[in-house]
Amino acid sequence: MRLYYEIAVRSFRRITTYRVSFVLGIITNAFFGALRCFVFIALYRQQAAPVVAGFTLSDAITYTWLTQSLISIGAGWIASDVAMTIRSGDVITDLSRPWSFTGAWLSRFLGERVFNLCVRGTLTYAIGVLLFGARLPTPGALAGFGAAIGLALLLSFAYMFLVNLTAFWLLDNTGVVLIANILLSFFSGFYLPLAFFPAALQAVAAALPFQAITSLPARIFLGQIQGPELGAALLLQSAWVVVLFGLNRLMLRLAVRTIVIQGG
Repeated sequence: MRLYYEIAVRSFRRITTYRVSFVLGIITNAFFGALRCFVFIALYRQQAAPVVAGFTLSDAITYTWLTQSLISIGAGWIASDVAMTIRSGDVITDLSRPWSFTGAWLSRFLGERVFNLCVRGTLTYAIGVLLFGARLPTPGALAGFGAAIGLALLLSFAYMFLVNLTAFWLLDNTGVVLIANILLSFFSGFYLPLAFFPAALQAVAAALPFQAITSLPARIFLGQIQGPELGAALLLQSAWVVVLFGLNRLMLRLAVRTIVIQGG
């Protein structure tokens, strides 16, 4: 465990060197957060009722800034770092080392994303609080939100890793990553709360793991999921963590059998 802890710490430290990238990322997040908020403000002003699908305008604004902040843990896009090592052949070195291949990448992922969450995510949300009045959670909601974010981090990694492993069979898995990103963004509730979807699409989203990465943590933050429902939500996230990590293990085992090492 010490090895994986050290990998996570070094990953955390390494990502701190990209200061300009983080500033630009926060500005970009804030721009799109403001754009989405203005759309919600315009829509709610056209509504006779102050509540739409269980969301007030304050809920929608808070949800918007929260989901923009959760980009920092991979709620809106998938990194292709693992796929790049597969294409370059560097994956052979990683697979030959006396460590868990999945564990090493998970440690690296957690180191980067925890820093992203603490800096990029927190500062992005602070802009939403200062400029648009995004709400802060209650102490009770914050505890549940913390647990949900931890599970969302594991889910985000498991989904990213699963998509990246397709590079073992595809010369270029860019198309797979593109489709995976669209599915993640749409069905996780990143663009819109899932409650705004038609009933048929809500049913589809409920059967997929993506809501557990974005929508469930955001609804817990808003206080819409409490008590027994909170326990059920965390249990659902945990179940998807087990399923996706199980699929990763199976897929990696199949992938290793396909590897052919050429050269000296």
